[in-house]
This record gives sequence, C-alpha cells and structure tokens, in this order.
Amino acid sequence: LRENAARSSDISYVTGSCFFQTAAGTLYNEEENLVYAGGGHTVLQFEDQETATAFARAVTEAAMRQFPGVELFVKQMDYDEAKTPGENLKELSAALERKKALRQASFRRLSFGMEKDPGAAEPTGRLEQGLSVPENWRFPNKFEELAGEDNFIAVVHADGNGMGKRVEKIYEKCGIWEDCRRTLRNFSEGIQSDFERAFRETVETVIASGYAADQLPIRPVVLAGDDVCFVTAGNIGLECARVFLEKLSAMENCEQPGVPYAACAGVAIVHKKYPFHQAYDLAEELCSSAKRFGAEIDSEGRVSAMDWHIEFGQLKDGLSAQREDYLTDDGCRMELRPVTVLVPENVDQTKLEEMTAGVRTYDFFKAMQKAVRGEYGKVARGKLKGLRTAIKQGQVATEFFLHDQQVLDLLYHGFTSKYRSEEERSREYQKLRDGEGQLQKELFTEVHGEKRCLFFDAVEMIDHFKALEQVHTRLQLGILPEHVFVGSLAVAGACDQF
Repeated sequence: LRENAARSSDISYVTGSCFFQTAAGTLYNEEENLVYAGGGHTVLQFEDQETATAFARAVTEAAMRQFPGVELFVKQMDYDEAKTPGENLKELSAALERKKALRQASFRRLSFGMEKDPGAAEPTGRLEQGLSVPENWRFPNKFEELAGEDNFIAVVHADGNGMGKRVEKIYEKCGIWEDCRRTLRNFSEGIQSDFERAFRETVETVIASGYAADQLPIRPVVLAGDDVCFVTAGNIGLECARVFLEKLSAMENCEQPGVPYAACAGVAIVHKKYPFHQAYDLAEELCSSAKRFGAEIDSEGRVSAMDWHIEFGQLKDGLSAQREDYLTDDGCRMELRPVTVLVPENVDQTKLEEMTAGVRTYDFFKAMQKAVRGEYGKVARGKLKGLRTAIKQGQVATEFFLHDQQVLDLLYHGFTSKYRSEEERSREYQKLRDGEGQLQKELFTEVHGEKRCLFFDAVEMIDHFKALEQVHTRLQLGILPEHVFVGSLAVAGACDQF
C-alpha cells in the first residue's frame, strides 16, 4: 500500500515545479513558464524553441535517471497567433495524445539486476514524507493493516463530471492568451485544492464516526486534480465514497461560481490479498459505469452516481463478465446499481423517475441495509440466505417468501424507503392504514424496462457495510500530503503510471 502511494507521489513530483527547477535550473521559472497543471496534464510556455527543447531534454533525462520505470512524454508546438488560445491548447493536447498512442519515441531505463544492498532500508518516497496526520493517528502502510475483521479492503476511484465542458467554457470566454493562462491556472489550482479538501473532510468524517485513535482505516493513493483514488477498510468503502461526493458537491470552483462540482465513484471491494492493480482497474470500470448512468439522467453531468462490486475471488475478466452472474434464471437483474447519490433540483425529474423509479438511489440502498440488518425488526440470517438463493432463481421462486411476515415487513420498508423524509414516509404509511395506498408486495420491480430486485444489493453487502455518521463540525486536521499524484507534463507532456 505504501509503495503504491509512493509511486503516485513520484509521478506528481516529476511533473511539478519543484522537480522542474531542480532538473532544469535556470531554464525554468514558474511565474514565467507555467501555464497550468492539473487533471494529469501540465502545460508550459517558452520564448523560443531552443529553450523549450533544452528544458525538455534536462527534465526527461533527470526523470529517467532518478525514477527508473517512469515514461515521460513531451510534445512541443509553436503558438499560432491566427488561432484562439483554446484552439492552440486543444491542438497541443491532441498532438501529445497521438504521440503517447504511437509510442514510437518511447524508451525507458531497464533494471540491471540487484542494484542496492538487500539489507538497506526501503525508501519512504515523497508521499510518506509529506503525509501529516493528527496526533495519535497514522496511515496504514500495508493492506493487511487496513482490512477489517472481514479481511476485505475497498478501492475507491472518483472522477469529476463534465470537466472537459468546464474547460471549454473557459476557452470560449478567453480571447487573450495571458487572460486564458491566468484563468486556467486558477481553475486547475482550485480543482486540486477542492478535491483535496473533499478528501480531507472525508477523513474527518471517518475519525468522528467513532474510531479509536491509532490507525486510520483510509489512505490516499491518487489525488490528481479531479482524478482521485483512495483505499479504505472494506466495510466503509461505500460510505467513504458517498461522503466524498457529498463534500465535493458543496464546493464551487473559484473561476466558475454558482456551479457546484459533481463527480461519480466506483468502489471495488476485494480481499486484502486480491491483486491491487486488478482492483484498481475494476474501480475505474465501476466509476465509468456510474458516469454512464448519471449521463443518461442528465447530459450536463450534474448527477453524482456510484457503482460498486464485491469480489469473492472469481477473478473474472472485466465488469461486464462479472455482471453476468447477476442475471436471474428468468432474465431479471439481481442488482439495482449503479445508483444516484446526489441529484440537484434542476435536473429533469421525469427522466430521473424513469431511470431510477425511486429505488436506484443510494438512500434506498441504505434503507434496505437497515431493513436486512434488523433495525426495523429482526430477520433471521437463514431466511436472508434463502432469500438470496431464491432471487437468483427468479420471480417464481421468490413467491414462496411472500408468505413470511418478516419478508413482508421488509417489503413494506422497501416501499416506504422510496421517500426521503420521515414526513413523506409517515404520510404514505397513513394512506396504507386508511386503505388509500397499496403495499408493493414484490421482490422485483420494473425500472427503465428491466425487472430488478429490490433487496439483493443490501443482502449481498450485509456483512460488508458500516454506516458513517453525519458530521457537522470541522476538525481541521491538516492531513494531506504536499504532493500525492499528478499525471502529466507538457511543453506539453504526459507521464504514465509505473
């Protein structure tokens, strides 16, 4: 875990001003040369091609010598005065992406075998040195330390919505290069600061939720602008993702006031010995799945959504293969996810109802968790396991369970959990008592043309979910590292992960 975080920190360092100054010396001046850095991309300007080439040569050579295994891509382009700042920047980025895709000029320093004393201490890396945690707390260094009693960890990948559209709006407003440069720099620095703050407040929430002072059950791995990855104990992965999205949605970029952030998250819940790179890839896939779901509801990217998967060791290839197991014998879907987490009022409510039917929401999932865990009345674990088996067999098999009063109670809470406030729930309950309402006596409901099970997500996660309390006070812990991860360099330029 420590090594993954340290490698991300190295990439951040290699694409930042501190390293540029060290590697290039007088060839680099932040105030004069830096255009902006953020979202895995760094852009710089130089007065002439010779200086730009000398800078690129010095920086890439230093990176290769000091960080074996890193691939650093640089692309130069003359500024075209006949085009707008936005057009120039888009052409530069496109040219860099083409260079990365071809990799014709890509090379790396190879290992020559054992190159250090095997008894030497392991380097801590910049991330380890830069971390600042509250007194009596520490970040875990190993997955074994992070996992809870169930031996599971959660890899959370979050990504901002509509960042490309936000940048496009900046391009549209800026006609002068220096104005564009200043705005982009403020914008990218604001994103970095706000996403870091959202993570910091997530950690504050975890601490305030009753954990005894010692080791934190959460650790950042990537904080690169709007690209975020952190690892938590398995049972709080969903809640940490939810808190992060909520904290972020309360913030606005300094260059775009009145437009709150929105983001989506993917959570891969795996055994502590599961290959980390596969868990990370799965979390990215889940985040993309959540983004597609949110975009179907609102093309403006204002919906924050989440998808997750708990992996019991099947090691299947990709999310689509894993989701094949969630198809019932009669063609229904067992899962409700992805789900919405936050939906602003200005989103089309008709479309929202069509896509979610009031049940593909994180609020509904949490209410189902309370129901299956017995907070509304005790339900035998044996019955829940039997219910899970019946759900896999389909709708006919589940009819057997509709004669059980405990299951009917679950159905009632499934019906009323569509309503967010206690007032709405009480009103619907009164309607049922007065004979005006109708209890939905089904384990499956139709959502956007597909039959989906109301309870399977909650039953599957019953042993791997812990709710975090809402926190209304700021603890001001100051726990973030100075550098965590930024992914690219540009004259333009880009840096891949190791």
